[in-house]
Amino acid sequence: MSNDILIRAAETPADYRACQDAQRRAWGLTDEGYVVPVATLVGAQLHGGLVLGAFLPSGEAVGVSFAFLGWIEERLGLYSQLTGVVPGYQGHGIGGRLKHYQRDVARQRGLAVIAWAFDPLQAGNAHFNLDRLGATARRCVVDMYGPRTDALNAGAPTDRLIAEWETEASPRSKARAIDGLPALIAESGRVTLDSTVPEVFLEIPEDITRLRRESPALASACQQAVRQAFLSAFDAGYRAVAFLRDQAHGARRCGYLLVNDRAHS
Repeated sequence: MSNDILIRAAETPADYRACQDAQRRAWGLTDEGYVVPVATLVGAQLHGGLVLGAFLPSGEAVGVSFAFLGWIEERLGLYSQLTGVVPGYQGHGIGGRLKHYQRDVARQRGLAVIAWAFDPLQAGNAHFNLDRLGATARRCVVDMYGPRTDALNAGAPTDRLIAEWETEASPRSKARAIDGLPALIAESGRVTLDSTVPEVFLEIPEDITRLRRESPALASACQQAVRQAFLSAFDAGYRAVAFLRDQAHGARRCGYLLVNDRAHS
């Protein structure tokens, strides 16, 4: 499938419209207010930003990535507003190809970092961002976008972690057991943090979408606990550096490995 898909910068009005359509399909958008206008895409492309499409030979885009120049912790870099792949083409490496093309361009332009926002409760995104790409996160923005109506975000606060991806970074292998790591969120849901501990584990649900559907109250409590855990940990100097999955003792668990450089020094 991927052999027929070309990753390239959008160039023509038809390309930009195809990228808009890919955005609608990737996120299930019904509110046009969330779709990036063609004029914005073109303006960014011509002035340091980057609009990429994953194009079929027909000109249809089945993936899209949109980034603009921005200041990222006092460094000029690309802020990647969105990267998505339409249903039916997901799981074939297209998202990874878009991100690596984006990084290659940023590196060629002398930019040291790319940043983007992602939902900390979406396990698949966390694994992709931290493990497959090698990004890290040290900032949480509470309800970043406010209420949204798209299929992935409807009815839930839009808390986001800010991923930072060094353009010279390589994926890091963090395959290890969860057992033995201090838990940042106790079974009671209380956040317990000892900033002298160099590594901690922040657990999240394996499937937050299903949990929101089957137990909305539990999902809301989990979201609040994860929010507070990240805010407390980042304030204490921790960074999210990997996403761990484990099935010890028959229980499927997943979550973030956070390290504190201050505790190591």
